[in-house]
Amino acid sequence: MLFSKTLLRELTLTTAATLTVLVAIALVTLFVRLLGSAAEGDVANEAVTTFLIFTLMHFLPVLLSVAVFVGVLMSLSRMWRDHEMVIWMNLGQGLLRWIPPVLGLALPIAVLTALLTSLVIPWANSKKDEYRHELQSRNDVAALVPGVFAETRDGTRVFYVEGLNPLTDTIKHVFLQVQDKGKIGIIVASSGRREQKPDGTRYLVLQDGRRYEGMPGQAQYNIASFRHYAMRIDPLPPQPRADSANNAYLGELLRSDRPDYLGELSWRIGLPLSTLVLALLAIPLSFVNPRARRSYGLLMAGLLFFIYNNLMSVAQVWIEEGRVLPWIGILLPHLIMLGAAAWLFYYRTRLKSAPRP
Repeated sequence: MLFSKTLLRELTLTTAATLTVLVAIALVTLFVRLLGSAAEGDVANEAVTTFLIFTLMHFLPVLLSVAVFVGVLMSLSRMWRDHEMVIWMNLGQGLLRWIPPVLGLALPIAVLTALLTSLVIPWANSKKDEYRHELQSRNDVAALVPGVFAETRDGTRVFYVEGLNPLTDTIKHVFLQVQDKGKIGIIVASSGRREQKPDGTRYLVLQDGRRYEGMPGQAQYNIASFRHYAMRIDPLPPQPRADSANNAYLGELLRSDRPDYLGELSWRIGLPLSTLVLALLAIPLSFVNPRARRSYGLLMAGLLFFIYNNLMSVAQVWIEEGRVLPWIGILLPHLIMLGAAAWLFYYRTRLKSAPRP
């Protein structure tokens, strides 16, 4: 009882610390990527935080699986280096006795991963798509980014602003190119603002500027100065949403025979299973020679993790392409890694029980 409680407490603390670090790294990476997309005009400024949360939820099951693997590996490796593992083994706690405490940590996390992949992730993906399509249905002026040339989706207007105040909804130093009936109009203004009338129509009102209009290739242009120039901005209809397997719930995946749905099902089922298998693999891979103070098992652990992840990805692609039966593609990567775990347990146990000369 003392053995299980002590080990489970240390495994939990190390896994929690590992998960915190992984989530922090993921947040920083995703935030920088989304900021880059917002600077290029691909993502609206107000959508960065929402997309960050939804994207993090999408990667959370993978982070949980990695945290369990690294947490078990680091905890047991420390016990090997500090000779604690040798003491426990001399007290009759063989290598196989470490499986129940490790599974005591991995099983709840595997259940949580299953709930995330079957319920939370489809909901988050659906909400993310709904929010993206809602942003696409807004007028193009709502997505202006200072210092970036932005073209409307219909290709008839190009905007550029030097400054944008989201609190007052005003813009400064505006450049606008409009193409209409073969003519090109260039509008420059010192400032402007966005207005919405009571009937719901939206306008871009520019102040103190000029408009140049003419035919390309001809020298004759019309030039007009203005104090106020109002341009109606009509929202574009949203694009139809595709029926994506990422947004389907587990019941829909089980009832469908579509190849992409079956491939997504293999990934959803594979993540909880990989959490358990990786936790078992970490036990023999954590071996560290206390005298040498090094372990090639850590290198092997990283290699096996990438092999495992690639096997799951290849199996998903093969299922989607119809190369293998769905149940074979779902089970084969995990059976291969379970076989590797069994061989590593046998190898470590045989070394321990081998007679010394």
